[in-house]
Amino acid sequence: MDATHTSTLQPARGASVWKGTDFARDDSWLHRLTPAQANALVDAARRWDGRDFRSLGRDEAASALETLVPTAHAVRTELGDRGFALVRGVPIDALTDGQIQLAYWAVGLLFGQGLTQNAKADFLCPVTDMGVDFGYSGDASQRNVRGYQSKADLNYHCDPTDVVALLCVRKALSGGLSTIVSTPAIFNEILRDHPQHLPVLLNGLRYDRKAEQWSGEEPVSERIPVFAQHGARVSCRYARSYIIGGAQKTQPLSDAQQAALDCFDAIACRADMPLHMAFEPGDIQLLNNYTVVHGRTAYEDDADPTRRRFLWRLWLHLDAQAPWCDESEIMRWAFARFGNLGRSVDEWNKLAETIGENRAAVF
Repeated sequence: MDATHTSTLQPARGASVWKGTDFARDDSWLHRLTPAQANALVDAARRWDGRDFRSLGRDEAASALETLVPTAHAVRTELGDRGFALVRGVPIDALTDGQIQLAYWAVGLLFGQGLTQNAKADFLCPVTDMGVDFGYSGDASQRNVRGYQSKADLNYHCDPTDVVALLCVRKALSGGLSTIVSTPAIFNEILRDHPQHLPVLLNGLRYDRKAEQWSGEEPVSERIPVFAQHGARVSCRYARSYIIGGAQKTQPLSDAQQAALDCFDAIACRADMPLHMAFEPGDIQLLNNYTVVHGRTAYEDDADPTRRRFLWRLWLHLDAQAPWCDESEIMRWAFARFGNLGRSVDEWNKLAETIGENRAAVF
């Protein structure tokens, strides 16, 4: 579609279009593990104790967690339709740190493939305060910081894979509230009241790769649309801090681009739009990154390092499953697959064989 002509655009329809106020008395998105399911996780994780979680395969996970498979199927359907779900009751207290990783990775395998998330090729990424100052101020030393490493407020964004999952191991002393917003709902609001911004959003913008690209790769992505329409379905890619970083490394945002991003953010932050979630230890939040943006309020930690907020993040690729497989290569991979990011276990193992033990050689 020619992004300069928006008269043929139609509002998004379906379960992915919602407002937070729609769920004032509806917690159908919350799935509580049964005692049998929790016990299966504990038994499997203890049986696998000492293994590298990456050695677990889908068949092994599905066999050991057979009682969780129906819940995973239901959640996957909800992710494709409504775009979000929360699984509650992972028995954190009954598991060691290594067993938690094994159990979480196995649950992820019931949905799809885990992917590497950073230059270190982490498949399970710790989301915790590392004492960094997140943002794009004037300090060049901070420009390659990623938000999950700080305790700052995080503006609405999506992660660059099909689905992002967050397992809460410990919650903050205060704050750290998760908020999510439907991006098809944002699209409909812009289409109805501010259609002048849609050409910019459909044409897209370039994203900063925060120095995690390989030698020879561009420091910014190609142009990625903010919105793409597929009939009644609208998908989205949006991460403003990365867009700002991309502009700093290429050319400044135009007034029209700035105004379009401001409009997106203003609608996302409107009081009726977000759904708020307070994580408890053992919660797994799963989000469809094409139809949901997520944010987080700033938080304060306990003075005791062993009691500070800690989550494990998992990026999931859902292979040829609809609706994720219906996305274009640009939408699905342009910001997800570069450098050491976006690699499956099999891909990473082959890559490691190619470059040898010195994995830093790929930079």
